[in-house]
Amino acid sequence: MIANVLVLGVGAAGVGEQIIKSLKLQNIHDIKIIGSDINPNSYGRALVDKFYEVPVATSNNYLKVLEDIIEENNINFIFPGSDPDMMFLSKNRNHFHKKNVGLGINSDEVINLCKNKFLTYEALSELDIHIPQYKRILTQEDINDIDFFPLILKPNTGSGGSAGVNIAFDKRETELYVELMLNQGIDIIAQSYEGNKESEFTIGVSASEKGKILGSICLKRDLTSSISLYKKFSKDSTDYVISSGISQGWICHEDNLQSQAEKIAECINSRGPLNVQGREVDGKLLLMEINPRLSGTSYMRALAGYNEPISMLENFLLGSDFDFSYQDMYIGRTIMEKILD
Repeated sequence: MIANVLVLGVGAAGVGEQIIKSLKLQNIHDIKIIGSDINPNSYGRALVDKFYEVPVATSNNYLKVLEDIIEENNINFIFPGSDPDMMFLSKNRNHFHKKNVGLGINSDEVINLCKNKFLTYEALSELDIHIPQYKRILTQEDINDIDFFPLILKPNTGSGGSAGVNIAFDKRETELYVELMLNQGIDIIAQSYEGNKESEFTIGVSASEKGKILGSICLKRDLTSSISLYKKFSKDSTDYVISSGISQGWICHEDNLQSQAEKIAECINSRGPLNVQGREVDGKLLLMEINPRLSGTSYMRALAGYNEPISMLENFLLGSDFDFSYQDMYIGRTIMEKILD
């Protein structure tokens, strides 16, 4: 297979970088990787065959910029490495399909649902999916009837890599965090803190464009290392943690949890890559959030045999079936330095 692939948003330690490394892992294909980023000094620039500095995805000329890159490099497939790029490709998917360019994204309906945590929780609650207690907070008065503590306060939309996420242990702390977040213009959702640092999982579920579940893979997060922690609090001899966007841990088979994640994917009619984040409590996968995209652990999964970027590319260009068998293993991560020419 010969392919020219464009990866958008190739910044360091992000989804784009993970996709690039996944595409390079198997030497059975001739794949030329074109990368782009808003930062000319992006670490990903050193990983691709050709690099373009581009404007932000919301720029008026962004479509024209991508069109020029596609034409100049005869691009066959595009993977978004950031949520803004994912949203842009989703809104313009028909434009790229007319050019016979494949897109590594989920459906527009799933993307629009999952970008709003409150709407996601509401929809899944009606379908008997296990959801922690939650409440949307638009005003200071909205916290008056909250009676579940400790709780997590986070942006209802966005919050990639756990940005802007806080833990409150009582009503007074909730009042202080909510006042701060509302003053910053954040649309807040409160969610009960469930489980512990040993029970957090990220489960990837792959589905076809027709909604058929093709496979799933489970990562049990190791939250003992600082690289994987966004925040940590200790109270009454108990640790409360919020994970960062840099995951590491055990690639494993957890049939019970994976079947629950696959059910979630079926319920929302997923049609592409999907990541379900949650904690196991008494055998139930309590949902934290869903990301309708390839994972920031894509390369870790590929090392175990579950190479979703390659599988998506082979399916689009060759019509090949997906092979999502994988081996159990522990995979750690670190930070590396690179001198950019």
